[in-house]
Amino acid sequence: MSLRQRIHRRTYPLRVSSMALGGLVVGTAMTEMGASPAVWGFVLVSALVWPHIAFLHARHSRDSHRAEHANLQIDALIIGSWIPVMHFCALPSIALLAISIADRNHTATRDGWLQSLVATLLAAALVALLLRPVPDWEASLAVQLSMLPLLLLHSVFSSWSTRQLVRKLARQNVKLQVLSRIDPLTTLYSRDYWWQKARAALRDYRQTQASACLLIVDIDHFKRINDSFGHTVGDEVLQAIGLTIRHCLRSHDAAGRYGGDEFAVLCMHTQLDDAYAVALRIRNQLSQLRVREHPQLRVSASIGVAAADPSFLSVKDWINAADSALYSAKDAGRDQVIPAAPLMAGSAPARAGTGSDTDPDTGSDTGPDTRDSRPTHQPEPDDTLI
Repeated sequence: MSLRQRIHRRTYPLRVSSMALGGLVVGTAMTEMGASPAVWGFVLVSALVWPHIAFLHARHSRDSHRAEHANLQIDALIIGSWIPVMHFCALPSIALLAISIADRNHTATRDGWLQSLVATLLAAALVALLLRPVPDWEASLAVQLSMLPLLLLHSVFSSWSTRQLVRKLARQNVKLQVLSRIDPLTTLYSRDYWWQKARAALRDYRQTQASACLLIVDIDHFKRINDSFGHTVGDEVLQAIGLTIRHCLRSHDAAGRYGGDEFAVLCMHTQLDDAYAVALRIRNQLSQLRVREHPQLRVSASIGVAAADPSFLSVKDWINAADSALYSAKDAGRDQVIPAAPLMAGSAPARAGTGSDTDPDTGSDTGPDTRDSRPTHQPEPDDTLI
């Protein structure tokens, strides 16, 4: 049941208590000013019986929201009819009118307060013409005291409703923050949030020399996967790639979707040789990915690795270094992991793969791919560290 259809359940406790305590105020005023048995009967029925009738009406209606909207208008008519019954006693009349209008804000009806105001004033005018009461503006001490329970109830309910609203907004803000940080397709970090992580890591490196490495992962020939198997399969592959990358990382690493088929991985407190091992693990796991409906589909990745360096003034510089290594991996035949610098002084890193540019779909050698279809990396706002 939607919120619109549950509105009568929300308003029922408030209606029962408010009408009963409002009837107490009206009854106190009527005791002092006098009233006929018919008026007493109307006040008692409207204060004690009507809330339950309203609940049953909305509960058994096909459209509970529409029925409750009608109930709220009847509430306003009852409140308006009570005002001349009290001989327009100023303090309780204004209090009942204000509380009636304010309570409409706790319901899910649009423009409810304005309609309630019109209905209240209309009922007050009609009953005044019928009863022709003599106005008695001043409220006695007894009438003022009878208003305290109603005012207290309304204050407590308003505070509780405000607290519930604040808590609900806080939960929604947390959900929005999580959604803004996560790429919905791959469940990795979004580009913007990952960039914040990388900026913080580079800043920490410059301040404390805490080692960090960056990996740029590019899926080889991903466009051919989309063209050959369709974008739905391409999305499934991206989901599997995101899950695979997450499983290959440690708890303090951060992976994000950098572009359409590009991923960026931040390895915290990691030297270049360890980051190289992480990249190899990612490459090897990606090569084992299979799609059940398309067993012939193969996935491979080219990965560039770059360690944080004092010469990097921004995350863009760091990414450019990893990007340069990535292009070297592509030029070397794809399905490679190449770091931006040797693992040890004087030694070149070992390269994984066959050294040939193989079509992952057909298995045929396509030769070096000189076509650069990857998006150009753009600097982010406030990227420069110094």
